[in-house]
Amino acid sequence: MKNNKISLTSKEVAQPLVTIIIPLFNAQNYISETIDSVISQTYQNWELIIVDDCSTDNSAEIAKGYEVKDRRIKLIELNSNFGGPARPRNIGLDISNGEYLAFLDADDVWLQDKLQVQVHEMKFNNLDFTSTDSKFIDINSNDTIINKYKIIVFLKKLKRKAKLSDVIKSNFIRTSSVIISKKFISKFDENKDFIGVEDLYLWMKILNDKSVRYKYISDKLIKYRISSTSLSERGKNQKQAIRANLCILKFILENQKFEYIKYFYIRIIKLAFIYFIKKII
Repeated sequence: MKNNKISLTSKEVAQPLVTIIIPLFNAQNYISETIDSVISQTYQNWELIIVDDCSTDNSAEIAKGYEVKDRRIKLIELNSNFGGPARPRNIGLDISNGEYLAFLDADDVWLQDKLQVQVHEMKFNNLDFTSTDSKFIDINSNDTIINKYKIIVFLKKLKRKAKLSDVIKSNFIRTSSVIISKKFISKFDENKDFIGVEDLYLWMKILNDKSVRYKYISDKLIKYRISSTSLSERGKNQKQAIRANLCILKFILENQKFEYIKYFYIRIIKLAFIYFIKKII
């Protein structure tokens, strides 16, 4: 595995550099659209680190094509598959140059002004950590919300989005929407029992630092890809919810944040209610 950093010119450091990290695994149908959404950003002082976790399709070859054309893009190919995004993201963190760090999943898409809006907000309001709202797209990149689930989307919009307790009650922070100051970032948990929720643990850990200034930006600046069937895959969703609950419980116990137990119970009640709604509609 190559471990070299991307060199930058003096002109490129005039604005804060944003390091973007994409963990890549078998996303050949989406990775071009994802990378294109970075290249088309109105804010251009970025570096993109793509970490391929031993893809078995054409994903890495597609990424190599972009690396050749744009020196801001660096592809790292791992020697063995980790099985989740935590280690690829951590490897990206290790070689990052940016004052700010952003994360992007290999099948999600950014709107053109995503970086511009967030960096401006963070610089002029002295913020350390921001995330945004998102649009939903299907496998064909069409805007999509399944009509019968609109009530669930509405309920999720009612929740407050500001504090650690809000994240515990219902994780509203989508990883592809995050920008955070490098001085506050730490590694993603590589425990394989928490694959898929390692980001949740990290957001809780960061927001537990009282000095971190966080803001949720209500603009829809990312396109989050879902399939029309994924919302009805109850078994998979329940398993993910269980992992998230165990992750939250681990955080509360390890950090002795017993005052947050009540928010954990609120989360359980909300998940039960949403499951009930899904079952009857």
